[in-house]
Amino acid sequence: AVVRVLGELRTGKEKKFHMPKYCPFCKNRLVKPMGEVATRCGNKNCQAQMQKYLVHFISRKAFNVDGLGPKIVERLMEEGLVQDAADLFELTQGDVLPLERFADKSAENLIASINERKTISLARFIYAMGIHHVGEETAYELAEHFTLIENLQAAKKEELEQIPDIGAVVAESIYEWFHNKENMTFVGRLKKSGIVIQEEAVSKNSRKL
Repeated sequence: AVVRVLGELRTGKEKKFHMPKYCPFCKNRLVKPMGEVATRCGNKNCQAQMQKYLVHFISRKAFNVDGLGPKIVERLMEEGLVQDAADLFELTQGDVLPLERFADKSAENLIASINERKTISLARFIYAMGIHHVGEETAYELAEHFTLIENLQAAKKEELEQIPDIGAVVAESIYEWFHNKENMTFVGRLKKSGIVIQEEAVSKNSRKL
């Protein structure tokens, strides 16, 4: 919490902060949804957003692709080899080899690392999708409740709201994500590229305190 302002440390050269009106990357207008704190870029095709999403997608709590970091993601996008996360699983050693600092072995290791992560738990998959308001814990709750991705896709908002810690706002966000044609096309491309989403085991532990 902010306890107090350290006014005595000011020099008099400070400037009042003004929130930018346009995205510094794609120049589209920024938006601040009603009731939310964060100001966001409204352009779904913003390359800066996609780059950050890809880093989230391959992160340790999501697909956990070893050896594929932010710098390599940036280079893959700059070279036009990757437009979205599904493209990662279409990469070949020949695609990566021409990139600077990639020798035969490093290119082979990267492709092997990507292919090793084609089987993923439902909880990790949900988290990797980057659904607004859905963090690691919520992803686990959804996976444990629905067990299969198809069950989650078919869920109604009322059913989502019955899950502990998921209110109306989060339920709406999840429902809208799974009823967006672009998102479903993306999920379909992931499956077509060989992604296997494992059925989540239902916990037998009591949730009573």
